[in-house]
Amino acid sequence: MASTAVQTDGHRPPDLTSGERRALEDLWRVYGAHYDEITEETKVALADDPEFGPLIRSIPEAVLEEQSRTSKELLRRALMEGDWQPYFADLLQQGAGYARMGLSFASWFRALSVVRPMITRRLREAFGAEPDRLLSVMDAMGKWFDSTMGVIGDAYLSAKQETILEQQEAIRELSTPVLTLMDGLLLLPVVGVIDSHRARQMTDQLLQAIHQYRAKVVVIDITGVAAVDSMVANHLLQAVEAAGLLGAAAIVTGVSAEVAQTVVKIGVDLSRLRTVGDLRGGLAEAMRLVGFRLGKAESAAD
Repeated sequence: MASTAVQTDGHRPPDLTSGERRALEDLWRVYGAHYDEITEETKVALADDPEFGPLIRSIPEAVLEEQSRTSKELLRRALMEGDWQPYFADLLQQGAGYARMGLSFASWFRALSVVRPMITRRLREAFGAEPDRLLSVMDAMGKWFDSTMGVIGDAYLSAKQETILEQQEAIRELSTPVLTLMDGLLLLPVVGVIDSHRARQMTDQLLQAIHQYRAKVVVIDITGVAAVDSMVANHLLQAVEAAGLLGAAAIVTGVSAEVAQTVVKIGVDLSRLRTVGDLRGGLAEAMRLVGFRLGKAESAAD
């Protein structure tokens, strides 16, 4: 059964009249009586579906049977007892899981177009002699399907948003790597646009690396930063000052003439930064500092 920790906020039971609730009970009596055979017919009908077919074949039969038993019980409780939340939670879990496996939301509509006629045929057989009752059951089935697809659709949207955020986070991490060049020396090449979130992440990664590798000098190369405004400049200052608190000297390289003019125009004071024109010169200066510090430490040890 689905975990009760799954969020179902915003998914309320269908707004049903007493007649519609009775219709749902009629629906379950028919659907429940034929649930297993409808499930098997659905698997056969979807065997050639470009998305559901490979998915069904990839899942062990025992797992499919357990999923079927769980879904059947949750659906019975929803239709017969009005206990919708566990059913919605299970739908959210399944929808999110299938979305991450690459199953498109459109495929669910194809599955629905397969299942609906199977249920409808059996409802007609059961209530064909009672047109009003049959009509009520058909309307109730429509509300059930609408609720189901609404929950699955939200699960897909949430799963896709989570995937996008994870991808963005991965891209940010790749775009601000802290490299260990030698004992005591780190390099942080910065490329692209720096926003507030990325600047905080860049500083956090830098400080963690300084602490982890006990770095004495850090080279921050901004050759790949297209534009430097007051926000970017202030973030650089904060990163350098934070590094200093951990005992690491920071050298900023790659400050172009255009960037220097821009910084002067916007009135940002970068005099507190140790800057070197290019990365090669910055690394040479950094190695000199590392060698001096290490040499000093060795002399003190002697």
